[in-house]
Amino acid sequence: MENKNNSVKNFVIQNIYILSAVLVIVAFFIINPSFLSLYSIQNMALEMAPLLPMACGIAFVLYAGSIDLSIGAVASATCVITGLNVGQKWNVMILYMLLFGVLILLINGLLVSKGKLPSFIVTLCAQSVYRAMAIILSGGGSSNIPLKQRTVVNWASAKVLGLPVMFYISIALMLISLLIERRTEIGKSIFAIGANEKAARLAGVNASKTKIAAFILCSLGASIGGGLYAYKLKSSVPTIGDNLYMMAISAVALGGTLFSGGKGSALRTLIGVVTVTAISSGMNMAGVDPLWKNVVFGCVLIAAVAINSEKGGRDLIIK
Repeated sequence: MENKNNSVKNFVIQNIYILSAVLVIVAFFIINPSFLSLYSIQNMALEMAPLLPMACGIAFVLYAGSIDLSIGAVASATCVITGLNVGQKWNVMILYMLLFGVLILLINGLLVSKGKLPSFIVTLCAQSVYRAMAIILSGGGSSNIPLKQRTVVNWASAKVLGLPVMFYISIALMLISLLIERRTEIGKSIFAIGANEKAARLAGVNASKTKIAAFILCSLGASIGGGLYAYKLKSSVPTIGDNLYMMAISAVALGGTLFSGGKGSALRTLIGVVTVTAISSGMNMAGVDPLWKNVVFGCVLIAAVAINSEKGGRDLIIK
């Protein structure tokens, strides 16, 4: 009997991220049956599209045992740059957007890996810099893409098989993240330094280059997320990322990624994003004050970290 109880407990612990998603969806469906209507599912897919690349990006930094608090500000800056210029530059802006993200997060990676500074402090300071950059570039307010130029971005929200194109793009990016994690040397090295950096160094892993690569992958996710928000909203919004880093990190935590590094998966992150999006959409449909979202996601993040830290049997360490 005791063995049976232990097996049930282990099953629940190992699949808590899936059970959480199911419970959230069922709960909101009971509260409001239209939660799972086609219209609601389409809206949730549209909400997931920018968040998923951001969550997959920050996951690489977390795999390495570090943290990046600047991804929301990077998304805001990228959203502003894309929204202000996509009408003139057309979809070539996607390349500029990616280049911008790589350059600014490369600085974070260099400061953490070469300067030996704590990633928490570096990215907290960078957050203020990139947030100010977004506000300065936007002139302090949002700016809509002119109606005559919206044909450039309308394709992203167009529906294929009932779901928006940008949702399929985000799923494709998640699969690329999964491929990097499982099939590339850099992906395996990121997990190695997160699990045990000293052992990884002894095994020949270049920890500095690996950390820089993790921050670059994170920046790509944040940049793509910010650009997709510009395409989705058809405007440049300098404050769009203010709360996104909390949602992205919560999604990764709900997917079972250890904040001490060395364990996680893009597939699990996808489940976490589904859960976070379901919570956000469910609260909107229930008429909950948007200000309470931050309270809810803060509590969700604490709970997810507590569960994962206990499960991993290690202290939470941010390097």
